[in-house]
Amino acid sequence: MRKNFYIVFVFVLSIPLAADAQAFVDKGYHPKITAIGRSAVALTEDAALMFYNPASLGFTQSGNVFASYTSLYPDIIDENMNVVNAGAAYSLGSLGVVGLGISQFAPNFWSEQTFIASFATRMFTNDLSLGGSVKILRWSAEAPQGENAVPESPLSYTGFTVDIGTTYVIPEVMEENDLYVGASILNITQPSVANNGSSDAALPMELNIGTAYVSRKFNYKILGGVGIRKEGVRVSVGFDITAMKARLMGVENEFFVRLGGGRLTAQDSQGEYNGGFGMKIDNIVIDYSYSYQAFIRHVGGISSISVGYEF
Repeated sequence: MRKNFYIVFVFVLSIPLAADAQAFVDKGYHPKITAIGRSAVALTEDAALMFYNPASLGFTQSGNVFASYTSLYPDIIDENMNVVNAGAAYSLGSLGVVGLGISQFAPNFWSEQTFIASFATRMFTNDLSLGGSVKILRWSAEAPQGENAVPESPLSYTGFTVDIGTTYVIPEVMEENDLYVGASILNITQPSVANNGSSDAALPMELNIGTAYVSRKFNYKILGGVGIRKEGVRVSVGFDITAMKARLMGVENEFFVRLGGGRLTAQDSQGEYNGGFGMKIDNIVIDYSYSYQAFIRHVGGISSISVGYEF
């Protein structure tokens, strides 16, 4: 039992952005974001973006909801290495946009949940969104079970932290082409995620900046981002194109293709290589992504799928 625990724990800590050996890291909040290499800081509107930059919600015109399922390393069997995420964003008109989300990861030996509430507004100028989030963080581990288990009490932790962000759009940098610039600071309070409050387990602050070149004329996006974390600087790039757009039986249909990747700038970093697709049928959106982790072999890639609705 303990051997399996350590195997699972090591692989979880090897997930991109997890090199600091902490809980509550990005295991994949949405396949659309994963497919583009997590270059999400300057994207807008989708509810899942509140996990990366709360100001992204400020450009939401009406509202959207999503639920996603991610299978981590399928070759590690019988350990429940799955992540479930869900969220929603709703526009309050000129006042701003509110968002709510949840992320849960519960392998066989412990569980962790992140609850997030976000607000973004373009009240001051139409091209600038300002946003903030409050996150409640919770993890728990049961006491060891079995005849030979060492007697220990259950462990648990509940805390919170705050994110802030901004997104600015420069319209018409070329005809029917816009440039979005985003920045966010995550985990500002740097809470200790240890049940004993140890400073060695402080959740590191993250600074993220990114750009998104959006062509409304040719229906594509080119994305880039830089994240500054305790373990180093991570760079990412992504590409999203509408490969097909047609009206069938009176219903609008779209098909998207996405590619992306990212890595730490450290010399021995191998990074991740991602791809995926999406389909929009009227107001229903289905997205899928596959992520290949170059530095973790023989455990399988990461697959993620989501279903959403725009209203």
